[in-house]
Amino acid sequence: MQQRIAKFNRILKIREDSRRNEQAILAAERSEERAVLNHISQLEGEKAQAIHDFGRAGTQAMSANDLWFQRQFISAIDTDITRGKTSLADVRSRIVGTEARLVERHRDVKIMETYIDHLKEANFHEQLNTEQNELDDVATMQFSRKGV
Repeated sequence: MQQRIAKFNRILKIREDSRRNEQAILAAERSEERAVLNHISQLEGEKAQAIHDFGRAGTQAMSANDLWFQRQFISAIDTDITRGKTSLADVRSRIVGTEARLVERHRDVKIMETYIDHLKEANFHEQLNTEQNELDDVATMQFSRKGV
């Protein structure tokens, strides 16, 4: 029984390692999500500033070329924001997948822990029964010596 418990403890350790790996992956993905959100926020700030500057251009004398370049700059920022949002959606979908795998790993660990606890309890009761049988045998031998 001890060998069986040791075997399942090794399996439990492997499953716990797998769960820790998923937790590390999830932490990295959450960090990546925060970085992408920060980048999008920064780009939106730049876009707001560029739009403000473009609006001020109407009060100043500017060439058509300068206006065109400012508009292209705003369009480029819009494109970067769109790419950032696409990247954010990808990261979030990976996070959902990782969370699902993490829940599955956690469930596997809990099942294995419960099974090992049952094995340990069965082993404990088996040892108690063995000890009781040994005590009964000793008592029977002593009783039979006195009774004869």
